[in-house]
Amino acid sequence: MYWAQTAVVNLMLKKTIGDVLNREFAIDDYQIFKEKIKKANNLLYFVDNTGEIVFDKLLLETILEFRKKIGINQNLKITLIVKGGPVINDATLKDAKYIGMDKIPNVEFRITTNRDTNTGPSLNSKEVESWIKDHDITIAKGQANYEGLSQFNDIFFILITKYRIIASDLGVKERDIVLKYMK
Repeated sequence: MYWAQTAVVNLMLKKTIGDVLNREFAIDDYQIFKEKIKKANNLLYFVDNTGEIVFDKLLLETILEFRKKIGINQNLKITLIVKGGPVINDATLKDAKYIGMDKIPNVEFRITTNRDTNTGPSLNSKEVESWIKDHDITIAKGQANYEGLSQFNDIFFILITKYRIIASDLGVKERDIVLKYMK
């Protein structure tokens, strides 16, 4: 039975990737994103869930490659934010290390709470707000990060809107792809 489940997951993954690659962004703040990436000395990155963490790694590698290609110092300091423990499909430090995110140059990790005791600060805390202010660029991938961080400024949100209330908040439709800069 395992092979059948794997086949279904692979088919769904291929369909989702194909769907995303063939669509335009409903909100596309890429030019602002590109300029901020060029100027940044440090980056704060809130990873998505365990099913998406591989794409988080690919995005970070693409950012580093872009900076190298245009002759910008590769010493971008990267702070990755993961959950302090698993709840449903939250990405943890163990997940990040498993896929090799700890091998990305100049990377460090911080954790936020999964709502268990002593698993880090909450997304809407003053501590997390100070992390955002201390970094030149902040990227938060995934709808859950948008829900937890949208009250802060100077963040790029990358997500697919999955629920009407979030789509409405962003002024887009459900299932739209968004790269939104909150000034």
